[in-house]
This record gives sequence, structure tokens and C-alpha cells, in this order.
Amino acid sequence: MRVPSVTVRRGVVTAAVLVLVGLVVVVVVALRRGGDVNDAATVWCLADTRRPELVAAARDLTVVTPASTVDKVGWPGGSGDLAGWRAARGADFARTCRALIGAQQQGKAGGDQSPWSTFAPSLALAVASAVLAAWFSRRLATAGVRRTEADGLRTAVRAYRVAAERLLRDLEQPRPGIAPTDGEAQDRRLELATRLNGVAAGRRRWALPRRLSERLDEDPFGTPLATVWGALSPAGRPAWIARTRVALGRLEAEVEEVARMVQEPGLFRGWATDGPGGGVGGGRRQPVEPGGSGPTEGGPVGGGPVGAR
Repeated sequence: MRVPSVTVRRGVVTAAVLVLVGLVVVVVVALRRGGDVNDAATVWCLADTRRPELVAAARDLTVVTPASTVDKVGWPGGSGDLAGWRAARGADFARTCRALIGAQQQGKAGGDQSPWSTFAPSLALAVASAVLAAWFSRRLATAGVRRTEADGLRTAVRAYRVAAERLLRDLEQPRPGIAPTDGEAQDRRLELATRLNGVAAGRRRWALPRRLSERLDEDPFGTPLATVWGALSPAGRPAWIARTRVALGRLEAEVEEVARMVQEPGLFRGWATDGPGGGVGGGRRQPVEPGGSGPTEGGPVGGGPVGAR
């Protein structure tokens, strides 16, 4: 298939969303970091020269009693030395130790803490949340429209294939007194072309819908099937019928791929191209039979333009 796989596109979308969610989680964790301090911080805070500052900080944070000293610390529901306080009230100890380390760092910086140190994480969280919310809102708001457009493509291509197949059967097995005509098949072809043109108009950088619409004007689709049938010799008709049915199946498969990408555009709407010379109905034109206007019996489907619409 000449368009990116729908599975790959959905994988890219999922990965991008997961990365964005991961960024939000990282920012939230950074903002709400909790739990025990690491071993290095514990050793630093419990150093003999720093214990008075630790107790003073604990008193300032009101996690110990005002009368607490280095030798005897009081806390809600108990008292003891610093080791006992840490064992009984681990969260209070961790909070106090982090506060003491932060005060020391701010003091070394001269007390000039940039406002971005606290504002930037909050801003990043707000931006990431807004982008994520906008992305989901857009998908929900346009989901119905995209589904309707995709279903319209599917309905149109199936109706065209059914009409063309019915005409091919009538050509193979004609009924007495009734000459098969292309009326219904041509109407369904025009309807499908209109829908493909609508998709292409809204996605100008996406080549495949436009090229599929253009191929509908070429053989074997652009030339009335009954006209081609009449121009062929009886020996060449079975092979032409087989090739035309293959082309119809390929057309339906590629329109289905377009419909899937319309319904699930992912993050990169319009990311699709048709390969050089690719698509439905491609191929080099073959010479016509001498003295006639029909296609060469061994050539590709449709041959020359017997009767364009």
C-alpha cells in the first residue's frame, strides 16, 4: 500500500500522547515530591555541627514542641533524642531536613532566588495540561464529522463496485432484447469522485484522494464499460472482464484506506502521498488493434480512451 499504515499512524499518535502524559506526570511529581530524604541528606542533617539548626528548623515548622533541644526532642505523642524523633516521625524529619537544606542553598545564593524556579514548573504543567485537553477536545468535537465522511466514502465505493459488477455480469450474460447500459455505474462513479474531491479539498497536501479521483476519469473506469466490451473481439473479452474486476477490487481497497485515515487522522493530518505512477488503474497504455478503437486483447485494463465521459 502506498499510504502510511493506519496502525503505524495510530502508534505514532499513541506514543505522542504517552510522551505528553509522561511530561505531565514528571512535572507533578517534581512539584509534589515527598517521602523520605536520601541517605546523603540524612547524614548531612544529623551531623553534630548541624543538629542545633535542625532542631531550630523543626521548631519553626512546629513539628516539635517549642522546648525541644538537641538532647531532648518533643513531638505529638512522644519525646526522645533526634534518632527517636526520626524513627517515630519520619515524615516530619524528612520535611525539616529538606527545609534546612533548602535554606542553606538559598543562603549560599545570597537569598536571590529566581521566581522562575517555582513558576516555570507550574507553567509547564499548565501548558502541557492545556495542550492535552485541547487535543482530546478537538478529536471528540470532530469525531462525528470524520466518521460520517469516512462512511460516505465506503458507501460510495461499494455502490460503484456493485453497479460495475452488475454491468459486467449483464455483458457476460446478456438478456434477449435488453442491451446493458452504463447509466447506473457512471452515476455511482461520479458520486464517488465527488466524495474523493471533497476529501482532497480539505487536505490539499494529501495526494492519494485527488489521484484516486483522477483515476476514475481514466481507463478502465472513465470509459463506458459497455463501449469497451463492444469494441473487443469475443476472444479478448474474458481477460478484460477479469482485469476490470481486479481493478475494481484494488479501487475499493484504496478508498477504504482513505476512509480509515479520514476517520482516524492522528496528529499528522494530511500526511500521505501516492507513489509515482501508483494507485488504481495505473500503467502504460497499449496500442490498439489495427483498424479498430478497442484495446489490445493482451494489454492492461481498458486500453485507449474509447469514450470518455
